[in-house]
Amino acid sequence: MEDNTKKTHDLPMKIIIGWGLGTLPMAIYFNSFNILALRFFTDFVGVTAAAAGLLIGLSKIYDAFTDPLMGVISDRTRTGAGRRRPYILIGGLACALSIFALFSLPSGMPADTAFWFVAAVVFAYATSYTVYNIPYMAMPSEISGNAPTRSLMMSWRVVAIGAGGLIAGALGPKIIEWTGGGAAGHRAMGAALAVGILGFAIFTFFMTKGAPDIAADRPRTRISFADRIKTIASNRPFLLLLGLKFFQLMGVAVSAGTLSFFVVWILERGYSDLGAIILYTTIGQMLGTPLWLRAARMIGKRNVFFISAAIFGGVSLTWLAAGPEEAFWLTSLRVFIKGLATGGILLVGQALLPDTVEYDRLRTGMRREGVLSGMYTTIEKFAFAIGTALTGLYLDAMGYVPKLRPGADIQPDSALTAIYYCQAWAPALSIAVAAGFVVFYRLDDDKLADMRSSAAAYGKP
Repeated sequence: MEDNTKKTHDLPMKIIIGWGLGTLPMAIYFNSFNILALRFFTDFVGVTAAAAGLLIGLSKIYDAFTDPLMGVISDRTRTGAGRRRPYILIGGLACALSIFALFSLPSGMPADTAFWFVAAVVFAYATSYTVYNIPYMAMPSEISGNAPTRSLMMSWRVVAIGAGGLIAGALGPKIIEWTGGGAAGHRAMGAALAVGILGFAIFTFFMTKGAPDIAADRPRTRISFADRIKTIASNRPFLLLLGLKFFQLMGVAVSAGTLSFFVVWILERGYSDLGAIILYTTIGQMLGTPLWLRAARMIGKRNVFFISAAIFGGVSLTWLAAGPEEAFWLTSLRVFIKGLATGGILLVGQALLPDTVEYDRLRTGMRREGVLSGMYTTIEKFAFAIGTALTGLYLDAMGYVPKLRPGADIQPDSALTAIYYCQAWAPALSIAVAAGFVVFYRLDDDKLADMRSSAAAYGKP
C-alpha cells in the first residue's frame, strides 16, 4: 500500500501497518467459514441446510449479548500491554483452535449427533471471533485522533481483508483438493488455516507494541446503561452506519454462503475453480483499494460508496446469465470487476466507524470505543445471522438435497433457481438498500475538524 499521507498521519508506519494486517486472522477465519461451512455441514457432516443455517443464525444472536460485554471488558482492562492488545493473542489462539475443530467434524454421524456437534463448533467459532475482534476494532479511535491516519489504517485493513479472503477462499479449496477432498481434505485445510491465524495474530501483537492510548488519561463519565443507550440512539451518523452495514453484509452472507453451491451445481466446476474465482475477486479488491482511497480524498467517501455500490450491484445481476457453458475467462472477468467494486464498499464502511466513534466522543465527552465497536460488530453478526439462516431455510424450502454427488446426482430445478437468486438478486438488492442509508449520512472530515476545534477552544478532551 503506497503511503500518500506521510505528511499528515500521526503514527509510525509500523503501527499503522501492524494494526491493518491484524485483520488477516479475522479475514481468514471469517471467509473460510462463510464460504465453505454451510456446504461442509450439509454435504459432508450431514445436517440439513435449514438446520445448519438456523444454528449459524442462533450463534450470531448469542453474539448480541457477548459483543457488548466484550467491549466493556476490554474498556476496563488494564495491563502493561494495553487494554486491547492482550486479546489479540488470546482471541487469536481461540480462533485457531475453533477453526480446526469446525472443519474436523467427521462424516457418518447420526443426524441428532451431527446437529449437536455442529451447534458446539459454531458457538465456539462465534465466541472466539468476539474475543479477538471487539478489542481490535476499538483500537483506531483511541490510538489516533487524526482522520487521515485512520483512513490509512483502514486502507491497510481492506488490503488485509482481501489477502485473508485470498488465503481462505483461494488457497483453502486448493488445500482440500490437494489433500484428497471430502472430510479429510477439510480437516487438513482447517489445520493449515489455524496455523496462519495464530501466526498473524502474534505478528500484530508485536507490531502494535508502543501504540499510544490517547484516551488513557482522560476522565470517564459514569452513566447508567439506559442513558448510554439513549445517547447512542441519538447519534444519527452511527445509526445510519449500522443500517449500512446490516444490509450490505446480509447480501454478502447470502452470496458468500452459496458461492460454493453455485460453482459446484450451476457452473459444474470443482473446488479448484472455486479457488480461482475467489483469487480473481481478491486481486480486484486489492488493486481497487488504493484507487478508491485516492478517490475518497478527491470526491468524498459517500460518492465512492455510491459508485462502487452501483458497479457491485450491476455485476451481481450478471450471474443470472452464467452457466456451465460459460467460458471461464468471462467468469473471471466478472468476479474481478466485482472485486474492484467490493474494495470501495469495504473501504468506506470501515473508514466511517472511527469517524462516528470520534463524533460520539466530541458530542458527549464520553469514551465508548469498545461499546460502540461492540454494537457495530453485533450488527455485522445479526446481518450474517439473518442472511445465513434465511439462506439455509430458503435452500431447504426449495428442495435442496444434502450429500448428493455432483456429476452423479442432480439437484431439483427449484434448488438450482434458489442458488441463482442467492448469487444475483440478494447482493444487488442489499447493496441498493445500504446505499439508501449513505444518502442521509452527512458526517465528513470538515465537520469533525470543526468539532475538534470547538472542543479545544473550550478545553475539552
